[in-house]
Amino acid sequence: MGLSRWRDVWRRFSGRGATPHELAFLLTIPLRRLIQPPRTVVQRLHLKRDSRVLEVGPGPGYFSVEVARELSQGRLVLFDLQREMLAKARRRLRRAGATNVAFAQGDGSRIPFSSGSFDVAFLVAVLGEVPDPAACVESLHRVLRPGGLLSITETIGDPDALTQQDAKALMQSKGFEVAEVLVDRAGFTANFRALVRNPPAAE
Repeated sequence: MGLSRWRDVWRRFSGRGATPHELAFLLTIPLRRLIQPPRTVVQRLHLKRDSRVLEVGPGPGYFSVEVARELSQGRLVLFDLQREMLAKARRRLRRAGATNVAFAQGDGSRIPFSSGSFDVAFLVAVLGEVPDPAACVESLHRVLRPGGLLSITETIGDPDALTQQDAKALMQSKGFEVAEVLVDRAGFTANFRALVRNPPAAE
């Protein structure tokens, strides 16, 4: 890759938006395990063995391996904007021996799964990167079953990170209620439950 291409990649990485797939290795460096170990995030998802889980913006699969291991009878679906990221995650999960994982490429503003498809959906340092976060949350509400868990983790220092207040306001405006907020040195995790929406009144 030429110098001008690397300059473009670095510009995209250092600004707002999704991490370029060319720099995916930065998301899996050993130092991250000291600050944000996958096990901590996974424990906050309250998974069951047969949970149906959607991970939006998995990158190279830093959290995905731990989630897949929890789902002895369930399934994990990885949904990412970049096909190249999904390819990296696929290789990582294959090396780990995970066979209960599916992969789908698309825009987080329009999540293309059937209503009520998932018990849990989670995003780590992703929601602020989506061009239309409100549309993303609307889609997530639709694909979660009533009472399903939506988990948002934000990382300190991320230029796209939402604040706790902004995350709560957005989720509550889209049919979620706050379940818990957990804070640590890496940032915070906010968990929400999908409420049943009343159908529009007949005219």
